Amino acid sequence: MNEVPKDKSIELTTDYQNQSINIQFSDELTDDRERGYILSAAFFSFCASQGLSKSEVSEMVSSYYDQFLENNK
Repeated sequence: MNEVPKDKSIELTTDYQNQSINIQFSDELTDDRERGYILSAAFFSFCASQGLSKSEVSEMVSSYYDQFLENNK
């Protein structure tokens, strides 16, 4: 029989004083690829719900991606 996997969760909280968003992953969510998949799916779902076109999302990613790379050095 196939065993049902444990539920996993991601909690986002804001910290306006420090101008940050905090992410807390459940103990079962340890795979970085799975974390990334869930977060990117949420991002694209949000973009679609806001009515953004593919080109607008692409432009947003192109404009800000380098900033995130610099912050992770």
